[in-house]
Amino acid sequence: MFIVRSYTFKTLATLPLICAAVVSTAAAAHAAPAADPLFLTATNGSSNYLAIVNSRTHQTTYVATGGSGGASGNAGGVAVSGSLAAVVNFESSNVTIFVRHGNAMEPTQMIPTAAQPVSVAFGSGHLVVLELTAAQSFAVYGTTVETQADGQTQLLLGDGSAAQIVAYNGGVAYTEKTGSIAEVSLSTEGAPGLGVTNHSVNLPLPPNNNTPFGLIGRGANVYVTIAHSDLEALVVNGQIVSLAQGPQPFTNAAGAIIHAPCWNALSGQFLYASDSPGKQLLRYLVSDTSVFFDKPGVAALSGAPTDITVSGSLLGVIDGGNGSTSDASLFSIDSEGELTLLFAVKIAGPINGAAIID
Repeated sequence: MFIVRSYTFKTLATLPLICAAVVSTAAAAHAAPAADPLFLTATNGSSNYLAIVNSRTHQTTYVATGGSGGASGNAGGVAVSGSLAAVVNFESSNVTIFVRHGNAMEPTQMIPTAAQPVSVAFGSGHLVVLELTAAQSFAVYGTTVETQADGQTQLLLGDGSAAQIVAYNGGVAYTEKTGSIAEVSLSTEGAPGLGVTNHSVNLPLPPNNNTPFGLIGRGANVYVTIAHSDLEALVVNGQIVSLAQGPQPFTNAAGAIIHAPCWNALSGQFLYASDSPGKQLLRYLVSDTSVFFDKPGVAALSGAPTDITVSGSLLGVIDGGNGSTSDASLFSIDSEGELTLLFAVKIAGPINGAAIID
């Protein structure tokens, strides 16, 4: 069944009109009086689409972003805040802004970026965008995002290995896979956004500094994976204050990595990390001062997980499936941190980004 909806981008600058085709992969459900949590990801192809999975009906619809995908080795390709969602278009060097209406997402703006974007986050009245060589901030007013950046900084390494950006109380933190965790100040609404100075977080000595990767921020804390060293790190005030080793052994007899915490999501005291080579989710226990490895295999996946998100009692994760068709899985989280699979849907292509909009 094909449903076609046309949307016009309402931007602060003159932009071409983009017609968004919406394709339904499940039978239409009866209208619900209240909005349902929606699990969002991007198809990430040459014609990029936002895939919208309804948590109640399990229906998946697709809305064109108007840009081209192609991001890889990243997380945070989709981010949400209130009724807003942002989706990276890697090859076309822009970010599409969507606004939720009921159980639908409407594209409203296209934000050009200085370089190819890989990760987005909302914080302190801004949209922040991590690009291959730079990071930029764009002021947010209600459901409108300014199209001109109010802050920009060059990345600490800028070698094209940028992985993820997150906001926390005090600024933003980002990773570069070849060996960098950096923090940058972020001013609040009405003031200039990103600062220009990168504050480097000192990594552990080798071999415990291999591939900084996924992050999640909460309050003044940033929880970061050092994936190929099998480590979770807690960063407070720009310093690593606690480290936790994941499943052991994390390499096989030939030295190949078989376990690695890659991307992070938080639910209360529980930190979930996607173990891409192990095709599973790991669970850690966290506080403001420490992080401990708690349990492997809290969820088994059919493919290597590539992003993870939590909202309330729901956890969403995407994985590479069989290589041509990806999986988007939604779990419930109980009071003990245990996960129960609610459903999984198949989406063609190498999907990218994971977020839940309530």
